[in-house]
Amino acid sequence: MKNTMQVKTVKLNFLLNLIRMFLGTAFIIITTPYIARVLGPESLGKVEYVNSIITYFMLFTVLGIPSYGIREVAKYRDNPKELNKVVAELLAILFMTTIISYIVLFTFLYIYKSLFEIKDIILIMSTNIICNSIGVEWFYQGIENQLYITKRFILVRILTLIAIFLFIKSKDNYLIYAFILVMMQSGSNILNFINLKKYVSFKGIKFSNLKLDKHMKPILIIFSATVATTIYLQLDSVMIGNINKEAVGIYTVPNKLIRMMLVIITALGSVLLPRITNCLKNKDYKNYNIYINNSLNYIFFISIPVAVSCFLLADNIINIMAGSQFKDSILTMKILSPILFTIGIAYFLGFQLLYPLGLEKYYTYSVIVAAIVNFIFNYLMIPKYLQNGAAIGTVIAETVGPLIMLFFARKYLKKINFFSVKRLKYFIATFIMSLVIIFIKRFEIGSVKTLVFSFILGGIAYIVVLLLLKEEICVEGIKIIKKKVKNI
Repeated sequence: MKNTMQVKTVKLNFLLNLIRMFLGTAFIIITTPYIARVLGPESLGKVEYVNSIITYFMLFTVLGIPSYGIREVAKYRDNPKELNKVVAELLAILFMTTIISYIVLFTFLYIYKSLFEIKDIILIMSTNIICNSIGVEWFYQGIENQLYITKRFILVRILTLIAIFLFIKSKDNYLIYAFILVMMQSGSNILNFINLKKYVSFKGIKFSNLKLDKHMKPILIIFSATVATTIYLQLDSVMIGNINKEAVGIYTVPNKLIRMMLVIITALGSVLLPRITNCLKNKDYKNYNIYINNSLNYIFFISIPVAVSCFLLADNIINIMAGSQFKDSILTMKILSPILFTIGIAYFLGFQLLYPLGLEKYYTYSVIVAAIVNFIFNYLMIPKYLQNGAAIGTVIAETVGPLIMLFFARKYLKKINFFSVKRLKYFIATFIMSLVIIFIKRFEIGSVKTLVFSFILGGIAYIVVLLLLKEEICVEGIKIIKKKVKNI
C-alpha cells in the first residue's frame, strides 16, 4: 500500500509540475506583447535592466541553497527535530548573505551615477532580494508539497495578470510595472514564509547551537556550478553581439525554443530529486532503483523523438514562431537539436545520480569544464560562423559535460542498467517516426499543417512501435487508460 501511494504521489507531482510550466509559458505569451506595446522599448528596457541586476544579487544571496535545501529537507523530513534545525541553519545563512547583498547593492548605487539615476526602480525591485531569501521554495519541494506550490503559483499569476491589464496603460507606468513584477515574485515567497509555521518550529533552537559551517562547502560547490552555468548560458549571445548584433536575434529564437522544450524533458527529474534522496537516506534501495530507472526511461522516451523532430521540422517551427525574416535561424535550430538529448542525460546524471549521493563536486567539475570548452569553441567558431558557430560550441560543450559525468558516475551505472539494450527501442521507434515526418513534408502543405500532421501521425507511429516492442512507459500508460475506462 505504501509503495502504491508513493507512485501516485510522484505521478501527481509530475503533473502539477507540468501544469506550472505550461501556465508560466502561457503567462509570458499573453503579457509580453501587451507590456512591450504599452511601455515601449525605453521604459521596458529600464525595468528589465534593473531586473537583470537584481537577479544577479538574488543569485549571490541564495548561493546553492535552492538545490542543496531540497536534498537536505528530503533527507530529514521524517525527523522533525533535525528538520527544524536544518531549516533554521539554512535561513541563518540566508539572513547573513542577504545583509551582505544589500550592503553591496547600496554601495554600487552610491558609486555608479548610471544606477543612481534609476534608483527608484532599483529600490522597488530590490525587495525581491529579501523576499527570495525567505521564500523557502526548496523546503516545499523537499517535502514534495507540489499541490501547495501549484495553488499558490496559479493564484499569484492570476492576480498579476489582472494587475497588468488594469494598471499598465502608458509608458509612464513603468514604476507600477516594476512593483507588479515584485508582487508577482515576492508574493509567492511571502506566502511560503507565512505557511512555513505549519511544518517547522524554531522554539528551543539557539543560534549558538546552529552548525552553519557544515553546510558551506556543499553550498559553495553547488553555487560554483550555478555561476558557471549562468555565465556560459549568456556567453553565446555576448560573444556573438561583439561581432554582429543582428546575429544575436537570429541565435536567440532557436535557443529559446530549445530551452523551452528542455523544461518538459527535465520535468520529472525535478520532482524525483527529493524522493530519490529520501530513499537513499532510509536505505530503500529497491524504490531508489525503480525511480532512477523510470527517470532515465522518461528522458529517453521524450528527448530522442523531440530532438529528431526539431531537426526535421526546424523550418516549419521557425516559420510559425518567428516568421520568414528569421530563416537563418533554421540551420541554427538544426545544429542545436541534439542538446535536447545530451542535456537531458546531463540532468539525470547530475541531479538524479551524483547529487543525491552527495557527489555534487563531480557535477560542478563537469559544468566548469563544459563552460571552458564552450568559451574556447565560441572563440574559434563565432568569428567565422556567427550564430551557427555558437550553436556548434554549445553542442560540443553540452556533450563534453555529460561525458565527464559518465566517467565520474561509472561505478553506479551498472547498478541502474544505464547501458541497457532495452533503450534501443526509443531509437527504433524514433527512426520510424522520422520516416513518417519526412513523408508528410514531401506534400508541402504549409508549415502549420505539416507541424500538426507530423505531431499527430508521427506521434502515433512512435507510440505504436513502442507498444509493439513492449516498452514499459507505453504499456503502463495503456493499462492506466484501460483501468480508467472500466471505472467510467
